[in-house]
Amino acid sequence: MPAWLIRIAVAILPFLATILFSFLTMEGYLNFGAGEKDLFLSLPLLLWSLVFFVSSLIAWWRKLTLGRAAGISAILATGIVVLLWVSALAYVLLQAGSA
Repeated sequence: MPAWLIRIAVAILPFLATILFSFLTMEGYLNFGAGEKDLFLSLPLLLWSLVFFVSSLIAWWRKLTLGRAAGISAILATGIVVLLWVSALAYVLLQAGSA
């Protein structure tokens, strides 16, 4: 298998897994007990997988090895999701405190 195809597969696999997870949740095959709110589990996963995909492509363009590119992309994607989550939590708490 060509190296470029392996890199594309590694970059896009989390996104495809997120789509599968969302589909299974919407169809009711996966039920976490929260009804329609179960779909909110897909949003951070979708954001993570998109950041991972983009940063993997950038790392490939910068000629990093596959392992290093995947590691940096995973750390970057996790950091961005956590930063956005903490920012949203701080915003909600500050709005509740000012009311």
